[in-house]
Amino acid sequence: MAAAVSVATLSACGTFDSSPTPNYPSQEVKLIVPFPVDGVTDINARILAKHLSRLWGQPVKVINMPGGGGTKGTLHVLTAQKDGYTMMMNATGQATQNPAIDSKLPYKWDEPTLVTRTSLSPLVFVVKGDSRWNTLQQMMEDVRKDPAAFKYGTSGSGGVGSIAISLLFGSSGVDPRKLDRVTLQGGAPLLDAVITGKTDFAAQYLAEMGSLLQDKKLKALAVSSAVRVKQLPDTPTSKQAGSDSFTLIGWNGIAGPSDLPANIISRWDEAVRALATDADFVKETEASGAEVAYLGPKEFKETLRKEYEAAVTDVEQLGLRR
Repeated sequence: MAAAVSVATLSACGTFDSSPTPNYPSQEVKLIVPFPVDGVTDINARILAKHLSRLWGQPVKVINMPGGGGTKGTLHVLTAQKDGYTMMMNATGQATQNPAIDSKLPYKWDEPTLVTRTSLSPLVFVVKGDSRWNTLQQMMEDVRKDPAAFKYGTSGSGGVGSIAISLLFGSSGVDPRKLDRVTLQGGAPLLDAVITGKTDFAAQYLAEMGSLLQDKKLKALAVSSAVRVKQLPDTPTSKQAGSDSFTLIGWNGIAGPSDLPANIISRWDEAVRALATDADFVKETEASGAEVAYLGPKEFKETLRKEYEAAVTDVEQLGLRR
């Protein structure tokens, strides 16, 4: 990654140009988060909104609109005016995984205008802090004996954690459909369900876990990244833990209504691109457990196309597509 510099420096040296839409934004921008407060998407949206407000000199207000695993907020944005004042912080589960699982979902993966990717966050497979399981293989051995005796949480029609868990167990000879599934809304309730014993395990974003791992309320058995993450140096990757199928990486990005005008797309793209090398934004994002990972509109859409197609293949093989 290039050396981080401030947005003020970018503006002063002329590398950040307000064209081609110098009058946008001229009023408050609403950034819809289709999930509850304190989840990874909400956390990343609030960091981004703070820095965009500083950059643009206009308020960017985060509005949480949970429901249906992200469906409610997504549909709200899709029916909003195409003026750039109602945008969305989208995420892996709601953007590609849910459409892959549910063919009757009331939106398609590419229906929103995909503007930029902002960050990546690995998933962490966790169990209760005082669990008898200390490794992924110990847990898998128990689940193989009686899958129906174990529960995991999910949101809406699926969610990124559900896909990751299904892939993990499916590749280990366990039919994920035999596991008991509890429907909850948002990352915080999903993790709380593990802590309180309502469910047995979860695969959720590192950025959602805060001090839960440090306080030993949760125990990490594996991370979904290809290499260990610096926040959890003692936690193995799934391959190191004996299973190379737990590899789905979560992301957040900006999307808007269908057919969003090109000038609005450009304005958001240039702003996020500038923040991707802004020292304060990078520091705050990394402190949350995420990683700044900018992609422009074309690259973002192509990446999501591949992700969606891979998800369709996976859920069909697992018998989860409906």
